[in-house]
Amino acid sequence: MDLNFPNFGSTPNSLHTKSLLSPRNTPRSPAIAGRRSAVFTPSRKLSTRFSVSGRSTQVSQIVCKSLRYVVENYGTTLPVLVTEASTFADRNTAVSVNISSNGWAWLVCGRRLLIWQYGHTSQRHNHCHELTLPPSDLAHKAHLVAVYVAEGRENPSCIAVSPEGTVRYWPSITHAGTSVEESADLHGQECDSLTDIAPHGCILATTTSTLVLVNPQVSAGRHSVTCRTLKAPQGWLGGLGRRMSSLIFGALPTSQVTETKLVKVAAVESKDYNSQEWQVYILSDHSLQKWLLTTGESERLLYEFDVKRLVREALLEERWETFGGNSTEVEVWMLDVQPTDGGVVILVAANVHTSNDVWYALAKVPTDDLIPPTRFAWFNTLKNKGFCHDGDISELLAYQLLLTKDTAYLFNNHLVAALSLPYRFEDWDTIEFLAVGDKILGGAVCRNIPLFLSKVHGLVSVLPSDCSPFDILNSSNMSIADSTMALSDLTSSQFTEGGFHVTVTEANLEEMTLNNDSSTRLKAAFINYVNKNIAKSEQIVEEVFPMDDEPVIDLDAALDTVVLSVGQDLVNDVPAGDPRWAEQRTPGSSIGSSASLQILHQLEDKQKAFHMYLNFLKDIKLWDRFSAVSNRGLVTPTSYVLGEYAEKIRAAIVLYSLQQEHAMIETAIKLVLAEQKEKQSYLGLSHQDLFYRQVTEVHRVLQVLAKCCNDLIHSDRRPQEVTDMVSETNSVVLNVLQQVVQFRQEKFVIFSPRSKLSAGIGEYLPWTTAPGKRGLQEALTTLMNITLNHGARAVGDFTLKMRLYDQLINLTDIVLDGRKCHIESIRGTERFKTVLQNYESDRYDLIKQFLEDKEYERAAILAEKYCDFQVLVQICELTENKERLDQYMEKFVNQEFPKFVLNWYMREQKQGQLLQQFRGRDKPPAQQQALAQFLGEHPSLAWVQQVFCGEFHLVSQTLQALAASEEKLVRRKKTMLAWAQLAILASDEPEDKIMDNVAKIQEEMQLVLHHEDLPEDVLIANALDVEKLRVMSPSDLIKLNICDDNQSANEYDFKKALDLLKYVPDDLDRTELGHQIWCKSILRDDWTNADVNSPIDTVQKTIFFKIVDLIGVMEESVEEFLPPLDRLLEAEELGSIKDNSTFQYLLGVGYEHIHRTLIDKD
Repeated sequence: MDLNFPNFGSTPNSLHTKSLLSPRNTPRSPAIAGRRSAVFTPSRKLSTRFSVSGRSTQVSQIVCKSLRYVVENYGTTLPVLVTEASTFADRNTAVSVNISSNGWAWLVCGRRLLIWQYGHTSQRHNHCHELTLPPSDLAHKAHLVAVYVAEGRENPSCIAVSPEGTVRYWPSITHAGTSVEESADLHGQECDSLTDIAPHGCILATTTSTLVLVNPQVSAGRHSVTCRTLKAPQGWLGGLGRRMSSLIFGALPTSQVTETKLVKVAAVESKDYNSQEWQVYILSDHSLQKWLLTTGESERLLYEFDVKRLVREALLEERWETFGGNSTEVEVWMLDVQPTDGGVVILVAANVHTSNDVWYALAKVPTDDLIPPTRFAWFNTLKNKGFCHDGDISELLAYQLLLTKDTAYLFNNHLVAALSLPYRFEDWDTIEFLAVGDKILGGAVCRNIPLFLSKVHGLVSVLPSDCSPFDILNSSNMSIADSTMALSDLTSSQFTEGGFHVTVTEANLEEMTLNNDSSTRLKAAFINYVNKNIAKSEQIVEEVFPMDDEPVIDLDAALDTVVLSVGQDLVNDVPAGDPRWAEQRTPGSSIGSSASLQILHQLEDKQKAFHMYLNFLKDIKLWDRFSAVSNRGLVTPTSYVLGEYAEKIRAAIVLYSLQQEHAMIETAIKLVLAEQKEKQSYLGLSHQDLFYRQVTEVHRVLQVLAKCCNDLIHSDRRPQEVTDMVSETNSVVLNVLQQVVQFRQEKFVIFSPRSKLSAGIGEYLPWTTAPGKRGLQEALTTLMNITLNHGARAVGDFTLKMRLYDQLINLTDIVLDGRKCHIESIRGTERFKTVLQNYESDRYDLIKQFLEDKEYERAAILAEKYCDFQVLVQICELTENKERLDQYMEKFVNQEFPKFVLNWYMREQKQGQLLQQFRGRDKPPAQQQALAQFLGEHPSLAWVQQVFCGEFHLVSQTLQALAASEEKLVRRKKTMLAWAQLAILASDEPEDKIMDNVAKIQEEMQLVLHHEDLPEDVLIANALDVEKLRVMSPSDLIKLNICDDNQSANEYDFKKALDLLKYVPDDLDRTELGHQIWCKSILRDDWTNADVNSPIDTVQKTIFFKIVDLIGVMEESVEEFLPPLDRLLEAEELGSIKDNSTFQYLLGVGYEHIHRTLIDKD
């Protein structure tokens, strides 16, 4: 789902925690590392005290800011129960929140209902009340709960309704055990929302717009609840409202009368507090109703009208060209409704059938009159629109609306979009909640303050900001999207006082603008952008990089290389306010983004400047034109390289904050400068000044630290000193890189390629894992080897050993995280399979080290995170923990882990353990399905599992199938058939089926016996293994029985050959083989020299006629076996004997005798 709303609904593609294991010595945050005097301690969080407009008088912590709005924590902190429920709820459990304007909020998690007071309380720790919702087969939701304070009561009451319509009422939330229940009797309709209209009770609305008045009552000290369906005269469209609607708009379609899908219920209390009157608005998918509920009077439906038609007409009037002038081609959706002065405001979405664009609009409906309105008070289509490319429009229709006096807020689960009223067709600020695990659980307006409940930040307000937008650009959570910033996990170092100031004179700026160098002119455009001279900025960009009619993919294009060059100059810029750098500042190359004299503030200013640069690239529309560049020997999308620059700034800030605690950093910096041959030729500049100015080289310190560790293990230092230094080095490296990786994953969406020119090309290998001088692969590999072999395995102190193992696992995590990023970036390419195999091999080698040292839990942490299933199975085998294996099979069922386990057992020749692991009917369905599929592919194991299950008829079928397909060993085939017969005899099948199966098995067993009857000398002569005789086809058995090698063959051997003919499936083959058998039998005797004086006696002594006699003795049909005489006399297989007259005579005599004695006799 693509949206022109900046980053709407987007979330980082991967999750990350700062450390896989909680370190025993938790590193201090960069914001608080070191000791500073109060005077020079920078203010990291802005806090202000508000006392106007009903805002909390507490200190409000600013979470972050957009260009025009500030997000602040509101009220008290969330109760622990609420935080735990929203954070640790099972993924299959629905969690929802509602915030009322009376200061109470509630969360629904399964059947748990948690209620707390969110503002204006003097209690430091907010108390939470827990109630139990009615039983339901459907998911409960917070919109079916109402919490209110009844007149004259101190404690709030609560009404909750299940989706099926069971009403539960608590007179006081402080007494969870005291409640009454009633059924709303909805005849199968599903409940949608519950709206408080005290003192009348609550309006319960179903998804099909049925309205029920739920009214709690007390009589004689007993509490009860009544439920009454609201009905308009003459049906749903009765009374004056329906008649006026028909007159003005025509009758509503019948389908709309019967199918009224509810969108929202909005209720407004009368300004005349003595009247106790409520106006209730019911917005359905096509119409708007206005009801009036007054104390002592019956409810009245004032009117209903076809609001969808009104929206269509307004859209066509305002956007005639966009919507083609045909209202039938426009699809309209009602999204939300909110009351306002003199009416209600409706949020709608629209789409033309011929387009994928989804437009949004706000419309004010005047509702003061008693007749339905004929037009809107005002109607505004919004500039931002959505784009649906996959047919799923649900995400585009998920927005809700909040209204204050001068601002409209659109929000969904991940963002809040604010726009000023009256609206002037302009982009609005969009605040995204993109922290890991974050989402907006609910929103409401309380005392004209828009409040939103964030899963991570708790209750926050979003209000217009009085600060300059440039004051907050140093936040590491700023998005580069249009007027957008992402709310993420904030540390205390992400806000500083002061803005981003450019120290370029007007004369220098003019000179830069006229310069022929593209980089200089782009800097000029950037400075104009900072100075809010957007038109001039756009003009310069258009001149330097004119838009091509048909953009093409161009590696190392001028646009990409210049953008990266300017970005690198920004992060490596010399401090403008430090006079010691004066000689290094040259017009056109240095912008002078920092006026600070302190290194930390200089780095923070660079961070601000770079984020401003990213905003500039986006706003001036250069970002969408990026392609890819050559980077560290790879083709890398340009946006990823910019992300690397941002990460280097973050790394430099963290490294500097650690320097006071770790003297080794200063030493490493000096070594880096020495390698670079950087001279302190500038008056008064320190090593730190020189190093931290060149931010893009910050990784060199980490490389040097690893090299120093390697040198240390080959020195004469004591082992204890070595391990201490290794541990300290790891601590520094991990502090830096873990924050870099966290930053990268929080900003993944921001720096992911969006341009069509960069989509699908290039690859991304983070610098933290890249090889060579510009990457840390070798440095991290060195540290891991030293930590393992010269640290954890060598040290005797248990605490230090555990710390080193913790550091090793986190180093490994950083390496694997980078490699995984690389894998994902090339998915779908030709190289993917090869690179993936290398990654999986290296991943196993890295994690296997923990197995070798019996650090099973640490190995499991990595294996679970990076899905190394081989390690997970080995851990379970080595620890003999079958329960853990079951848990993994359930956890990774979508990644086919059960199938992997089965294959692993087969490879390891552990079939018995495999069946034992999966034995039993109590296994989860996914495991049973995987086993069934696996056994279907491995029937040699399937029958054993069937024995375990007592399915003996299936055992017999499986073994018969295995015997039929057996080609290697006759002995195995015989065993399978024998077991198959035993299994069918032990089964519960009917007697006739058992006998049929036994007959089939015996038939196959006869074929086995034919193998066993072959003479040993024949087998040896044909190079067959006597001990491991292979299974042969019936044709092969026939040929072996009658072959010349079987010199001792007699009539019985030839009769066996004839018996085998019935196993030959092909008729032609069967006839041909029978012919060969008789020919071979003829050639066994000497016919030419035979005695013709007693022809009958002579022929009876031949093998040929002995076979015939044997057939007759066995009472089988001679005629069926005996070939025609003519064919034998013409058989080429007999050679010259067929032409011998003696042979012809004797054979004829024999045939005549056979016919007289055997055939004709029958």
